[in-house]
Amino acid sequence: MSDLQIALAAIGLVVVAGVYAFNLWQERKLRQKLQKAFEGERADVLLGTAETASAGSVEPKIEPKIEPKIGDAAVPSGDAGAAALAGGADPLTEFIASVRAEQPVGDAALRELLSRLATFGKPARLLGRDAAGPWRLLDRGSHAGCRELQAALQLVNRSGPVHAPQLNGFCDALREWASKHGAAVELGDTAAALEAARELDAFCGEMDVAIGVNVVAHPGAAFSGEQVAAAAAAAGFILEPDGLFHLHDAAGHTLFTLENHEPELFAEGRLAAMQTGGLTLLLDVPRIADGVAALDRMAQTGAMLAETLGGQLVDDNRTPLQQAGLKRIRQQLQDIHAAMAARDIAAGSPRALRLFA
Repeated sequence: MSDLQIALAAIGLVVVAGVYAFNLWQERKLRQKLQKAFEGERADVLLGTAETASAGSVEPKIEPKIEPKIGDAAVPSGDAGAAALAGGADPLTEFIASVRAEQPVGDAALRELLSRLATFGKPARLLGRDAAGPWRLLDRGSHAGCRELQAALQLVNRSGPVHAPQLNGFCDALREWASKHGAAVELGDTAAALEAARELDAFCGEMDVAIGVNVVAHPGAAFSGEQVAAAAAAAGFILEPDGLFHLHDAAGHTLFTLENHEPELFAEGRLAAMQTGGLTLLLDVPRIADGVAALDRMAQTGAMLAETLGGQLVDDNRTPLQQAGLKRIRQQLQDIHAAMAARDIAAGSPRALRLFA
């Protein structure tokens, strides 16, 4: 090896060593900056909430327990979400594709499109309208006869946000159908839709709260299935195929449910053989328009069931339920509903019912 080659090799080693040392110095500076930024103990918001709740003697069950940060938002008397639905697909909760056909869409083509839209793991809707007419929901029994369609894929429901393969498949299916039937399709920005879905799902996750109170038998005792069914019927509940007793409002919507503490679901043919140590009344907060009234009615109904069955109304820690705990939960429920209204998703509205399904 010549002197020149040796010199170049030495210079190379010096350069490499210098770069390595510089990187170590930069890494140390970054680590020191991060440690300084995050030094000191920080309270866990959820643990703090749990400790605060346990300080009192009573607390109904809340799943999950959260405290939204919402300021002074007021619940509006109207529902802008419903107004958006009346005008076509909902841009807040759905990815919308606009379709224009050269000829009125026939029934066979309509059913073909509906079949394609039902395969992407998220609720999808097809709307149609005549020239300057109102939008109407189309299903397999519809006679479309219109040239303008909206295909809408829901961005979020309780199974989570829409994912890229689902959204891309939805777009591909529409392009193929439009090409086959001589129609033009206009699609939105899929990247923006996916980001909106993730953000909306995070918000819905914070709002997705259930409030429960329990009716339990005294130690060594149990409620029979027939006793529960009779008491539930007297309170206005109806046993439905999902194995739960539902109490409905005047419009037929579920206000809250009554479920078994045991794994076995309620069923007409098995009530005589059933025994249970307790029941839970559960209120699905984002799906109820007047949550405070529903909560108060649920507590009153629970007290009546406890008296009828010879049991006790308790919170999730089996502590007798008192007004102090209900007052605290009532305020939290109002905060959640106000936060939803501030996002134009009024609790119990058509928009909320679609998201929290």
